[in-house]
Amino acid sequence: MSNTLTQQPVTPAVVTAWVDQFATTGPHGLGEHDLVELITGLERLKAAAAAVQARSTTALLDSQLTASDSAASPNESGDAAKRRRLAVRRSVGAQVALARRVSPHQGGRHLGLAVALRDELPKLGAALRRGAVSEWRATLVARETAYLNPDLRRAADHELAGSYAGLGDRALAAEATRIAYRLDPKQAVARNAKAHHDRRVSLRPAPDCMTYLTALLPVVQGVAVIAALQRHADTVFAAGDERGRGQVMADELVARVTAVAAPAADTVEASDDAADMSDLPTVPAGVDLTINLVMTDRTLLDGDTEPAVIVGHGPIPASLARHLIRQAPESSRVFVRRLFQDPTGQLTHADPRRRRFAFLDRQFLIARDQTCRTPWCDAPIRHADHIQPHTDQGPTLLDNGQGLCARCNLTKDHDGWHTDGTGAAAVIITPTGHEYRSVPPTPPRSAEWDGTDSLEAGSAGAADAGRPVPQADQALVLAARRGSRQLGRGKWQV
Repeated sequence: MSNTLTQQPVTPAVVTAWVDQFATTGPHGLGEHDLVELITGLERLKAAAAAVQARSTTALLDSQLTASDSAASPNESGDAAKRRRLAVRRSVGAQVALARRVSPHQGGRHLGLAVALRDELPKLGAALRRGAVSEWRATLVARETAYLNPDLRRAADHELAGSYAGLGDRALAAEATRIAYRLDPKQAVARNAKAHHDRRVSLRPAPDCMTYLTALLPVVQGVAVIAALQRHADTVFAAGDERGRGQVMADELVARVTAVAAPAADTVEASDDAADMSDLPTVPAGVDLTINLVMTDRTLLDGDTEPAVIVGHGPIPASLARHLIRQAPESSRVFVRRLFQDPTGQLTHADPRRRRFAFLDRQFLIARDQTCRTPWCDAPIRHADHIQPHTDQGPTLLDNGQGLCARCNLTKDHDGWHTDGTGAAAVIITPTGHEYRSVPPTPPRSAEWDGTDSLEAGSAGAADAGRPVPQADQALVLAARRGSRQLGRGKWQV
Protein backbone atom coordinates (compact mmCIF):
# COMPACT_ATOMS: atom_id res chain seq x y z
CA MET A 1 0.00 0.00 0.00
CA SER A 2 1.47 3.33 -1.02
CA ASN A 3 1.83 6.10 1.52
CA THR A 4 2.06 8.75 -1.18
CA LEU A 5 -0.57 11.45 -0.72
CA THR A 6 -2.44 12.62 -3.78
CA GLN A 7 -1.61 16.27 -4.45
CA GLN A 8 -4.78 18.29 -4.98
CA PRO A 9 -4.41 21.43 -7.09
CA VAL A 10 -4.88 24.79 -5.44
CA THR A 11 -7.98 26.35 -7.02
CA PRO A 12 -9.77 29.64 -6.38
CA ALA A 13 -12.62 27.70 -4.73
CA VAL A 14 -10.21 26.02 -2.31
CA VAL A 15 -8.62 29.32 -1.36
CA THR A 16 -12.02 30.95 -0.92
CA ALA A 17 -13.01 28.14 1.44
CA TRP A 18 -9.88 28.75 3.53
CA VAL A 19 -10.62 32.47 3.68
CA ASP A 20 -14.20 31.78 4.75
CA GLN A 21 -13.00 29.41 7.45
CA PHE A 22 -10.48 31.93 8.79
CA ALA A 23 -13.16 34.64 8.77
CA THR A 24 -15.61 32.59 10.83
CA THR A 25 -13.27 30.91 13.33
CA GLY A 26 -10.70 32.11 15.83
CA PRO A 27 -8.10 30.88 18.35
CA HIS A 28 -10.69 30.01 20.98
CA GLY A 29 -9.61 27.86 23.89
CA LEU A 30 -5.91 27.71 23.01
CA GLY A 31 -3.21 27.98 25.62
CA GLU A 32 -0.32 30.44 25.41
CA HIS A 33 2.06 27.90 23.85
CA ASP A 34 -0.44 26.97 21.16
CA LEU A 35 -1.20 30.63 20.47
CA VAL A 36 2.47 31.26 19.70
CA GLU A 37 2.57 28.14 17.53
CA LEU A 38 -0.51 29.37 15.67
CA ILE A 39 1.08 32.78 15.04
CA THR A 40 4.21 31.05 13.73
CA GLY A 41 2.22 28.71 11.52
CA LEU A 42 0.15 31.52 10.03
CA GLU A 43 3.33 33.44 9.21
CA ARG A 44 4.63 30.42 7.34
CA LEU A 45 1.25 30.10 5.64
CA LYS A 46 1.48 33.70 4.39
CA ALA A 47 4.91 32.99 2.90
CA ALA A 48 3.72 29.76 1.27
CA ALA A 49 0.70 31.61 -0.14
CA ALA A 50 3.05 34.24 -1.59
CA ALA A 51 4.99 31.43 -3.28
CA VAL A 52 1.78 30.12 -4.88
CA GLN A 53 0.98 33.68 -6.00
CA ALA A 54 4.42 33.89 -7.61
CA ARG A 55 4.00 30.61 -9.46
CA SER A 56 0.52 31.68 -10.61
CA THR A 57 2.02 34.95 -11.84
CA THR A 58 4.67 33.24 -13.98
CA ALA A 59 2.02 30.84 -15.35
CA LEU A 60 -0.14 33.82 -16.38
CA LEU A 61 2.87 35.48 -18.02
CA ASP A 62 3.81 32.32 -19.92
CA SER A 63 0.23 31.85 -21.12
CA GLN A 64 -0.14 35.39 -22.46
CA LEU A 65 3.35 35.40 -23.99
CA THR A 66 2.54 32.14 -25.80
CA ALA A 67 -0.73 33.57 -27.12
CA SER A 68 1.04 36.74 -28.24
CA ASP A 69 3.79 34.77 -29.99
CA SER A 70 1.21 32.63 -31.79
CA ALA A 71 -0.61 35.71 -33.09
CA ALA A 72 2.56 37.50 -34.18
CA SER A 73 3.48 37.94 -37.82
CA PRO A 74 6.03 35.44 -39.21
CA ASN A 75 7.97 38.39 -40.66
CA GLU A 76 8.20 40.26 -37.35
CA SER A 77 11.63 41.75 -36.72
CA GLY A 78 13.64 40.97 -33.62
CA ASP A 79 13.22 44.49 -32.23
CA ALA A 80 9.47 44.42 -32.84
CA ALA A 81 9.19 41.05 -31.10
CA LYS A 82 11.13 42.38 -28.14
CA ARG A 83 8.84 45.41 -27.85
CA ARG A 84 5.74 43.24 -28.17
CA ARG A 85 6.85 40.82 -25.46
CA LEU A 86 7.80 43.75 -23.21
CA ALA A 87 4.30 45.17 -23.71
CA VAL A 88 2.79 41.81 -22.75
CA ARG A 89 4.92 41.72 -19.62
CA ARG A 90 3.81 45.23 -18.69
CA SER A 91 0.19 44.21 -19.25
CA VAL A 92 0.58 41.16 -17.01
CA GLY A 93 2.17 43.33 -14.32
CA ALA A 94 -0.86 45.62 -14.42
CA GLN A 95 -3.24 42.64 -14.18
CA VAL A 96 -1.32 41.29 -11.19
CA ALA A 97 -1.52 44.74 -9.56
CA LEU A 98 -5.31 44.86 -9.90
CA ALA A 99 -5.66 41.27 -8.68
CA ARG A 100 -3.48 41.97 -5.63
CA ARG A 101 -4.99 45.42 -5.04
CA VAL A 102 -1.69 47.26 -5.25
CA SER A 103 -0.21 49.92 -7.52
CA PRO A 104 1.03 49.02 -11.03
CA HIS A 105 4.59 49.69 -9.84
CA GLN A 106 4.18 47.07 -7.11
CA GLY A 107 2.52 44.73 -9.59
CA GLY A 108 5.57 44.96 -11.83
CA ARG A 109 7.80 44.30 -8.83
CA HIS A 110 5.79 41.20 -7.90
CA LEU A 111 6.07 39.97 -11.48
CA GLY A 112 9.83 40.51 -11.52
CA LEU A 113 10.22 38.65 -8.24
CA ALA A 114 8.13 35.72 -9.51
CA VAL A 115 10.26 35.34 -12.64
CA ALA A 116 13.49 35.63 -10.65
CA LEU A 117 12.39 33.00 -8.12
CA ARG A 118 11.61 30.58 -10.93
CA ASP A 119 14.57 31.19 -13.23
CA GLU A 120 17.49 32.51 -11.19
CA LEU A 121 16.83 32.17 -7.44
CA PRO A 122 15.45 28.63 -7.05
CA LYS A 123 16.70 28.11 -3.48
CA LEU A 124 15.07 31.37 -2.40
CA GLY A 125 11.88 30.20 -4.08
CA ALA A 126 12.05 26.90 -2.20
CA ALA A 127 12.57 28.76 1.10
CA LEU A 128 9.50 30.88 0.35
CA ARG A 129 7.41 27.80 -0.40
CA ARG A 130 8.49 26.25 2.92
CA GLY A 131 7.55 29.42 4.75
CA ALA A 132 11.15 29.94 5.90
CA VAL A 133 11.41 33.44 4.45
CA SER A 134 8.82 36.18 3.96
CA GLU A 135 7.88 37.66 0.60
CA TRP A 136 9.43 41.00 1.59
CA ARG A 137 12.78 39.39 2.46
CA ALA A 138 12.70 37.54 -0.84
CA THR A 139 12.09 40.88 -2.55
CA LEU A 140 15.12 42.39 -0.79
CA VAL A 141 17.39 39.57 -1.99
CA ALA A 142 16.05 39.86 -5.53
CA ARG A 143 16.61 43.62 -5.49
CA GLU A 144 20.19 43.46 -4.23
CA THR A 145 21.20 40.80 -6.78
CA ALA A 146 19.22 42.15 -9.74
CA TYR A 147 22.25 43.44 -11.68
CA LEU A 148 24.08 40.07 -11.68
CA ASN A 149 23.91 37.91 -14.78
CA PRO A 150 21.82 34.73 -14.42
CA ASP A 151 24.77 32.43 -13.63
CA LEU A 152 26.19 34.73 -10.96
CA ARG A 153 22.75 35.27 -9.51
CA ARG A 154 22.28 31.53 -9.12
CA ALA A 155 25.69 31.39 -7.44
CA ALA A 156 24.64 34.11 -5.00
CA ASP A 157 21.42 32.22 -4.32
CA HIS A 158 23.45 29.11 -3.48
CA GLU A 159 25.67 31.05 -1.04
CA LEU A 160 22.70 32.69 0.65
CA ALA A 161 20.68 29.48 1.03
CA GLY A 162 21.82 28.94 4.61
CA SER A 163 20.99 32.52 5.63
CA TYR A 164 17.40 32.79 4.42
CA ALA A 165 15.86 31.43 7.60
CA GLY A 166 18.18 33.04 10.14
CA LEU A 167 18.69 36.69 9.18
CA GLY A 168 16.42 39.71 9.55
CA ASP A 169 15.48 42.11 6.76
CA ARG A 170 18.42 44.47 7.03
CA ALA A 171 21.03 41.78 7.70
CA LEU A 172 19.84 39.60 4.81
CA ALA A 173 19.85 42.55 2.39
CA ALA A 174 23.36 43.50 3.52
CA GLU A 175 24.60 39.93 3.07
CA ALA A 176 23.09 39.74 -0.42
CA THR A 177 24.75 43.05 -1.30
CA ARG A 178 28.13 41.86 0.01
CA ILE A 179 28.01 38.64 -2.02
CA ALA A 180 26.86 40.46 -5.16
CA TYR A 181 29.69 43.01 -4.86
CA ARG A 182 32.22 40.20 -4.50
CA LEU A 183 30.88 38.14 -7.40
CA ASP A 184 30.86 41.04 -9.88
CA PRO A 185 32.87 44.00 -8.52
CA LYS A 186 33.22 45.66 -11.92
CA GLN A 187 29.47 45.76 -12.51
CA ALA A 188 28.92 46.98 -8.95
CA VAL A 189 31.25 49.93 -9.52
CA ALA A 190 29.57 50.73 -12.84
CA ARG A 191 26.17 50.58 -11.19
CA ASN A 192 27.24 52.90 -8.39
CA ALA A 193 28.72 55.33 -10.92
CA LYS A 194 25.38 55.56 -12.74
CA ALA A 195 23.23 55.74 -9.63
CA HIS A 196 23.65 59.50 -9.26
CA HIS A 197 21.44 59.94 -12.32
CA ASP A 198 18.55 58.72 -10.16
CA ARG A 199 18.84 61.61 -7.69
CA ARG A 200 15.50 63.27 -7.04
CA VAL A 201 13.30 65.01 -4.50
CA SER A 202 9.79 63.78 -3.72
CA LEU A 203 6.89 64.77 -1.49
CA ARG A 204 4.26 62.48 0.02
CA PRO A 205 1.53 62.97 2.61
CA ALA A 206 2.09 62.33 6.31
CA PRO A 207 -0.44 62.20 9.16
CA ASP A 208 -1.82 65.37 10.79
CA CYS A 209 -1.43 67.67 7.75
CA MET A 210 2.31 67.08 7.53
CA THR A 211 4.40 65.88 4.58
CA TYR A 212 7.51 63.81 4.02
CA LEU A 213 10.05 65.69 1.89
CA THR A 214 12.53 63.08 0.69
CA ALA A 215 15.76 63.60 -1.26
CA LEU A 216 17.59 60.71 -2.92
CA LEU A 217 21.20 61.91 -3.16
CA PRO A 218 24.68 60.47 -3.68
CA VAL A 219 26.02 59.40 -0.31
CA VAL A 220 28.61 62.18 -0.10
CA GLN A 221 26.06 64.90 -0.78
CA GLY A 222 23.53 63.37 1.59
CA VAL A 223 26.07 63.20 4.40
CA ALA A 224 27.15 66.79 3.68
CA VAL A 225 23.56 68.07 3.89
CA ILE A 226 22.79 66.35 7.18
CA ALA A 227 26.14 67.40 8.65
CA ALA A 228 25.49 71.06 7.78
CA LEU A 229 22.06 70.93 9.41
CA GLN A 230 23.50 69.24 12.51
CA ARG A 231 26.21 71.89 12.84
CA HIS A 232 23.58 74.60 12.63
CA ALA A 233 21.52 72.84 15.32
CA ASP A 234 24.56 72.67 17.60
CA THR A 235 25.14 76.41 17.15
CA VAL A 236 21.51 77.24 17.89
CA PHE A 237 21.44 75.06 21.00
CA ALA A 238 24.54 76.82 22.29
CA ALA A 239 22.61 80.10 22.05
CA GLY A 240 19.80 78.71 24.23
CA ASP A 241 17.15 77.88 21.61
CA GLU A 242 14.39 75.77 23.17
CA ARG A 243 13.33 73.96 20.00
CA GLY A 244 14.20 70.30 19.58
CA ARG A 245 17.10 69.28 17.35
CA GLY A 246 14.76 67.94 14.69
CA GLN A 247 12.70 71.14 14.70
CA VAL A 248 15.79 73.31 14.29
CA MET A 249 17.09 71.22 11.40
CA ALA A 250 13.69 71.18 9.67
CA ASP A 251 13.28 74.96 10.01
CA GLU A 252 16.79 75.59 8.69
CA LEU A 253 16.21 73.27 5.71
CA VAL A 254 13.10 75.22 4.72
CA ALA A 255 14.90 78.53 5.26
CA ARG A 256 17.86 77.62 3.06
CA VAL A 257 15.73 76.22 0.25
CA THR A 258 13.15 79.01 0.16
CA ALA A 259 15.60 81.82 1.08
CA VAL A 260 13.23 82.88 3.85
CA ALA A 261 14.59 83.45 7.35
CA ALA A 262 13.81 80.63 9.77
CA PRO A 263 12.10 81.46 13.09
CA ALA A 264 14.48 82.03 15.95
CA ALA A 265 12.43 79.88 18.31
CA ASP A 266 8.90 78.75 19.06
CA THR A 267 7.52 81.71 20.95
CA VAL A 268 4.13 80.23 21.80
CA GLU A 269 3.33 76.81 23.15
CA ALA A 270 0.98 74.67 21.10
CA SER A 271 -2.61 75.50 22.00
CA ASP A 272 -5.01 72.92 23.34
CA ASP A 273 -7.76 74.62 21.36
CA ALA A 274 -7.91 72.94 17.97
CA ALA A 275 -9.63 76.00 16.54
CA ASP A 276 -6.67 78.30 17.31
CA MET A 277 -4.70 78.33 14.06
CA SER A 278 -2.64 81.44 14.77
CA ASP A 279 0.49 79.49 15.68
CA LEU A 280 0.61 77.44 12.49
CA PRO A 281 3.00 78.34 9.67
CA THR A 282 1.61 79.79 6.47
CA VAL A 283 2.98 80.67 3.04
CA PRO A 284 6.43 82.32 3.36
CA ALA A 285 6.56 86.01 2.49
CA GLY A 286 7.49 86.68 -1.11
CA VAL A 287 6.58 83.18 -2.31
CA ASP A 288 3.94 82.76 -5.00
CA LEU A 289 1.92 79.60 -4.50
CA THR A 290 -1.02 78.05 -6.29
CA ILE A 291 -3.00 75.80 -3.96
CA ASN A 292 -5.40 73.46 -5.70
CA LEU A 293 -8.05 73.25 -3.00
CA VAL A 294 -11.24 71.25 -3.47
CA MET A 295 -13.62 72.89 -1.02
CA THR A 296 -17.12 74.25 -0.65
CA ASP A 297 -17.94 77.95 -0.69
CA ARG A 298 -19.18 77.75 2.90
CA THR A 299 -15.89 76.19 4.02
CA LEU A 300 -13.99 79.04 2.39
CA LEU A 301 -16.23 81.93 3.28
CA ASP A 302 -18.68 80.96 6.01
CA GLY A 303 -16.72 79.10 8.67
CA ASP A 304 -18.15 75.65 7.80
CA THR A 305 -16.34 72.60 9.22
CA GLU A 306 -16.42 70.43 6.06
CA PRO A 307 -12.74 69.56 5.40
CA ALA A 308 -11.03 70.76 2.24
CA VAL A 309 -8.75 68.67 0.03
CA ILE A 310 -5.32 69.76 -1.17
CA VAL A 311 -4.68 67.98 -4.45
CA GLY A 312 -1.57 65.88 -4.06
CA HIS A 313 -1.84 65.72 -0.27
CA GLY A 314 -5.35 64.86 0.87
CA PRO A 315 -7.92 66.19 3.35
CA ILE A 316 -7.04 69.08 5.65
CA PRO A 317 -9.19 70.73 8.36
CA ALA A 318 -11.43 73.53 7.13
CA SER A 319 -9.86 76.01 9.54
CA LEU A 320 -6.37 75.19 8.25
CA ALA A 321 -7.49 75.76 4.66
CA ARG A 322 -8.84 79.20 5.59
CA HIS A 323 -5.68 79.93 7.57
CA LEU A 324 -3.43 79.18 4.59
CA ILE A 325 -5.44 81.58 2.44
CA ARG A 326 -6.30 84.44 4.78
CA GLN A 327 -3.07 84.63 6.77
CA ALA A 328 -0.66 84.63 3.84
CA PRO A 329 1.61 87.71 3.87
CA GLU A 330 0.63 90.56 1.59
CA SER A 331 3.87 89.99 -0.34
CA SER A 332 2.70 86.50 -1.31
CA ARG A 333 0.15 85.64 -3.95
CA VAL A 334 -2.04 82.66 -3.13
CA PHE A 335 -4.52 81.43 -5.72
CA VAL A 336 -7.34 79.04 -4.94
CA ARG A 337 -9.22 77.11 -7.61
CA ARG A 338 -12.67 76.06 -6.42
CA LEU A 339 -14.63 73.24 -8.01
CA PHE A 340 -18.41 73.19 -8.00
CA GLN A 341 -20.86 70.30 -7.64
CA ASP A 342 -24.09 69.45 -9.39
CA PRO A 343 -27.14 68.35 -7.33
CA THR A 344 -25.92 64.72 -7.38
CA GLY A 345 -22.65 65.69 -5.68
CA GLN A 346 -20.44 65.28 -8.78
CA LEU A 347 -17.90 67.94 -9.65
CA THR A 348 -18.95 69.64 -12.85
CA HIS A 349 -17.54 71.73 -15.64
CA ALA A 350 -18.55 72.33 -19.23
CA ASP A 351 -16.30 72.93 -22.21
CA PRO A 352 -16.52 72.46 -26.00
CA ARG A 353 -15.33 69.34 -27.75
CA ARG A 354 -11.75 69.15 -28.98
CA ARG A 355 -9.05 66.56 -29.68
CA ARG A 356 -7.14 67.25 -26.47
CA PHE A 357 -8.29 68.48 -23.11
CA ALA A 358 -7.43 72.15 -22.59
CA PHE A 359 -5.14 73.23 -19.77
CA LEU A 360 -7.96 74.19 -17.41
CA ASP A 361 -9.81 70.97 -18.21
CA ARG A 362 -6.70 69.01 -17.35
CA GLN A 363 -6.35 70.92 -14.09
CA PHE A 364 -9.97 70.12 -13.36
CA LEU A 365 -9.41 66.37 -13.92
CA ILE A 366 -6.37 66.47 -11.65
CA ALA A 367 -8.34 68.23 -8.92
CA ARG A 368 -11.35 65.93 -9.29
CA ASP A 369 -9.48 62.60 -9.44
CA GLN A 370 -6.50 63.69 -7.25
CA THR A 371 -4.44 60.57 -8.13
CA CYS A 372 -4.43 58.07 -10.99
CA ARG A 373 -7.93 56.63 -11.45
CA THR A 374 -6.70 53.03 -11.77
CA PRO A 375 -7.79 51.27 -8.57
CA TRP A 376 -5.02 51.07 -5.95
CA CYS A 377 -2.67 53.22 -8.02
CA ASP A 378 -1.73 56.31 -6.02
CA ALA A 379 0.66 57.73 -8.62
CA PRO A 380 0.37 61.42 -9.61
CA ILE A 381 -1.79 62.19 -12.63
CA ARG A 382 0.26 62.84 -15.77
CA HIS A 383 -2.24 62.30 -18.61
CA ALA A 384 -5.78 63.56 -19.24
CA ASP A 385 -7.26 60.44 -20.83
CA HIS A 386 -10.40 59.77 -22.87
CA ILE A 387 -12.38 56.92 -21.28
CA GLN A 388 -13.92 56.18 -24.66
CA PRO A 389 -10.92 56.71 -26.96
CA HIS A 390 -11.03 59.66 -29.30
CA THR A 391 -10.21 57.27 -32.16
CA ASP A 392 -13.53 55.52 -31.38
CA GLN A 393 -15.44 58.82 -31.55
CA GLY A 394 -15.07 59.47 -27.84
CA PRO A 395 -15.95 63.12 -27.07
CA THR A 396 -13.48 65.46 -25.41
CA LEU A 397 -15.80 66.20 -22.52
CA LEU A 398 -15.00 66.03 -18.85
CA ASP A 399 -17.66 63.34 -18.46
CA ASN A 400 -15.51 61.23 -20.80
CA GLY A 401 -12.25 62.20 -19.12
CA GLN A 402 -10.16 60.72 -16.35
CA GLY A 403 -6.74 61.38 -14.87
CA LEU A 404 -4.17 58.61 -15.30
CA CYS A 405 -0.48 58.20 -14.61
CA ALA A 406 1.72 57.62 -17.66
CA ARG A 407 2.14 53.92 -16.94
CA CYS A 408 -1.58 53.19 -16.63
CA ASN A 409 -2.40 55.21 -19.73
CA LEU A 410 0.09 53.15 -21.75
CA THR A 411 -1.24 49.90 -20.29
CA LYS A 412 -4.79 50.90 -21.28
CA ASP A 413 -3.76 50.71 -24.95
CA HIS A 414 -2.53 47.10 -24.76
CA ASP A 415 -4.47 44.35 -26.50
CA GLY A 416 -7.36 43.04 -24.45
CA TRP A 417 -7.74 46.10 -22.20
CA HIS A 418 -10.93 48.15 -22.35
CA THR A 419 -12.59 50.87 -20.29
CA ASP A 420 -16.33 51.60 -20.16
CA GLY A 421 -18.43 54.14 -18.31
CA THR A 422 -18.03 57.83 -17.60
CA GLY A 423 -15.88 60.11 -15.50
CA ALA A 424 -18.22 59.54 -12.57
CA ALA A 425 -17.93 55.74 -12.72
CA ALA A 426 -15.57 53.94 -15.08
CA VAL A 427 -15.07 50.18 -15.37
CA ILE A 428 -11.68 48.72 -16.31
CA ILE A 429 -11.85 45.38 -18.14
CA THR A 430 -8.61 43.33 -18.27
CA PRO A 431 -7.60 40.77 -20.95
CA THR A 432 -8.86 37.95 -18.69
CA GLY A 433 -12.32 39.53 -18.46
CA HIS A 434 -12.03 40.76 -14.87
CA GLU A 435 -13.75 44.06 -14.16
CA TYR A 436 -12.63 46.76 -11.71
CA ARG A 437 -14.78 49.80 -10.92
CA SER A 438 -13.11 53.20 -10.74
CA VAL A 439 -14.77 56.26 -9.22
CA PRO A 440 -13.28 59.65 -8.28
CA PRO A 441 -12.94 60.56 -4.61
CA THR A 442 -16.04 61.99 -2.99
CA PRO A 443 -15.69 65.79 -3.03
CA PRO A 444 -16.33 67.87 0.09
CA ARG A 445 -19.98 68.78 0.69
CA SER A 446 -21.26 71.29 3.21
CA ALA A 447 -24.65 70.88 4.81
CA GLU A 448 -27.61 72.59 3.22
CA TRP A 449 -27.77 76.33 3.97
CA ASP A 450 -30.54 76.88 6.54
CA GLY A 451 -31.59 80.22 5.10
CA THR A 452 -30.41 82.43 7.95
CA ASP A 453 -28.52 85.60 7.20
CA SER A 454 -26.16 85.45 10.18
CA LEU A 455 -22.56 85.90 9.17
CA GLU A 456 -21.18 84.75 12.48
CA ALA A 457 -18.82 81.84 11.86
CA GLY A 458 -19.71 80.44 15.25
CA SER A 459 -23.13 79.47 13.90
CA ALA A 460 -21.59 77.44 11.10
CA GLY A 461 -19.00 75.33 12.87
CA ALA A 462 -16.74 74.88 15.86
CA ALA A 463 -13.50 75.40 13.95
CA ASP A 464 -13.85 79.19 14.04
CA ALA A 465 -16.35 79.43 16.88
CA GLY A 466 -17.07 82.93 18.08
CA ARG A 467 -15.06 84.65 15.33
CA PRO A 468 -17.07 86.76 12.87
CA VAL A 469 -16.30 86.52 9.18
CA PRO A 470 -13.92 89.39 8.29
CA GLN A 471 -15.65 92.45 6.85
CA ALA A 472 -13.74 92.04 3.58
CA ASP A 473 -15.29 88.58 3.16
CA GLN A 474 -18.90 89.38 4.04
CA ALA A 475 -19.77 90.52 0.54
CA LEU A 476 -18.23 87.32 -0.78
CA VAL A 477 -20.37 85.22 1.55
CA LEU A 478 -23.53 86.89 0.30
CA ALA A 479 -22.33 86.62 -3.29
CA ALA A 480 -21.61 82.90 -2.85
CA ARG A 481 -25.13 82.38 -1.54
CA ARG A 482 -26.52 84.13 -4.62
CA GLY A 483 -24.36 81.91 -6.84
CA SER A 484 -22.42 84.76 -8.46
CA ARG A 485 -18.67 84.85 -9.08
CA GLN A 486 -16.61 87.43 -7.22
CA LEU A 487 -12.98 88.23 -6.58
CA GLY A 488 -11.73 88.32 -3.03
CA ARG A 489 -8.91 90.27 -1.50
CA GLY A 490 -5.84 90.88 -3.62
CA LYS A 491 -3.85 88.01 -2.20
CA TRP A 492 -6.23 85.19 -3.08
CA GLN A 493 -8.59 84.42 -5.89
CA VAL A 494 -11.75 82.36 -6.14
